[in-house]
This record gives sequence, C-alpha cells and structure tokens, in this order.
Amino acid sequence: MNNIEKNLQKYDIKLPEMTKPIANYSPFIISNNFIFISGQVPMQSGVITFKGKVGKDLDIKTAKKASRLCMLNSFAVLNFAVKGNLTSIKKCLKITVFVNSNNTFIDQPIVADGASDLISNIMSPHSEHSRSAVSVNSLPKNSAVEIDSIFEIEVEK
Repeated sequence: MNNIEKNLQKYDIKLPEMTKPIANYSPFIISNNFIFISGQVPMQSGVITFKGKVGKDLDIKTAKKASRLCMLNSFAVLNFAVKGNLTSIKKCLKITVFVNSNNTFIDQPIVADGASDLISNIMSPHSEHSRSAVSVNSLPKNSAVEIDSIFEIEVEK
C-alpha cells in the first residue's frame, strides 16, 4: 500500500466516481508524465452543491468546503485516468482555484486552502504544490468554486 492509499484510509477519504463533463471537453489529458485535469466544480451525485457568490451567498467556511469538494472531484478524475493505480501518482504540481465572488472579495487564498488541505492530507509527505487563487465574475452553472490541476505521474514504458 502506498502513501496515498494509506492517507485515504487514515483520513477516511472516499474518492467519488468521476463526474462526466458538462460540455464538449475531455476531463483529463495525459502528455508525457503530466496529467492535466479540466476544471472541476463542487458536484456531488450529479448536482452542484455549492452555488453563488462567495462573500454574498456563501461564507468563507462554506466556500472552503466547496474548494475541498472540487479537489476531491479532481482526485476522482486522476484516479480514473491512472486506472486506479494510485502508486503511479508522484505529485501535484499546480492547482488554479477560481472563486465566484464580487469585486470586493479578497480572501481567495483562504477559500483555496480547502483544496490545499485535502492535497496535503492525500499526498503527504509529498504534498507541496504551487497554486493560484483568483476571483472571477461567474463560473459554470453558478458554481461557487472551480479548480483545474496538473499532476505528475509515473508512466509505464
């Protein structure tokens, strides 16, 4: 059992099934030993569970939960992409966290911590990653948060 599997058990984290894209795009692309995961929204059982503008419709604590769910969905795509071979996942290189908020909202990094905390739990001790957290005027289907990510994987030769 590798660190990821141990950490999933340790923190009682269950990876959901990969959600299907809501438009005409691929949920992931593998190039060499990198996997680029398309933007994931806070969707559970086919329903976006966190909608609206952070700072207006949702508080920061709730937005962090939305961010965590987006990242959990990213791990679901990653798991699907590596065909369940979690040992092939080397590290998370970068996440970009888009926060649906008004133009006075300034706590994007706190919202993004919901995703980064999940990465830290799942990927420990190799959990360092780069990150951007930005506000946007709107997101697909009125999602509160959307995250895209890049991982490094071990590719079979």
